Amino acid sequence: MSQITKLDKEKVKLEGPFAEEILATMKRLGMRRLEEFADTFGLGRTTVYNLVLGRKVGDKWIKPSLDTVVKLSAALDIPVEELIAKLYEDEAPILRRHEAHIPILGYVGGGPPQLEEIGDRTVPVRVKGSASHLVAFKVRGNSMCAGRRPICDGDIIIVNTQDKGHPGAIVVARLDEGTFVVKRMGPDGTLYSTNPEEPNGPPVIPVDQVAEIVGRVVEVRSRLE
Repeated sequence: MSQITKLDKEKVKLEGPFAEEILATMKRLGMRRLEEFADTFGLGRTTVYNLVLGRKVGDKWIKPSLDTVVKLSAALDIPVEELIAKLYEDEAPILRRHEAHIPILGYVGGGPPQLEEIGDRTVPVRVKGSASHLVAFKVRGNSMCAGRRPICDGDIIIVNTQDKGHPGAIVVARLDEGTFVVKRMGPDGTLYSTNPEEPNGPPVIPVDQVAEIVGRVVEVRSRLE
């Protein structure tokens, strides 16, 4: 019997700090067992059980180590600072989420559409603490409208400018000619489209054409939602 099915049938209380995030990621990846999640992302099986079910010593919840939080950040595609903020939200009220309006800097995509005027110049986000590291872009074209996390024409993307990405991450980059693109980062820093058949800019952008990595995409607001 799979561990997820077992948890469902026994109606065990899921009191771990990241139960919701882990189970949502498992569902998205088609995983049925907590052990599979643990092994895939290099986490201890007991650690994952504790993250989902929760573990107390006396009346205090046990928090995961920083090393575990870093690995979990990569597995869940959630910034480390957000995971840490959630761990301590009951102990540090200042970290509770509030609404902030972040600037939409312009269009991200290929070609002349980047020159179009944008109606709304800000977008609301829920954050803990300052939102000064967040910016937004409006998407033009469908060169990234594929894969498990499609980014399609008309969507708005939220970008963390403090996180310059890692291989496999979706990032926004400024090219030498001044335009902005959203692409997946390869192992050597080369940028790739997830939908290369779409005629919306080059499907591959070499490192030497990138002026800077603006930041990693942390949220996609679909125009269809």
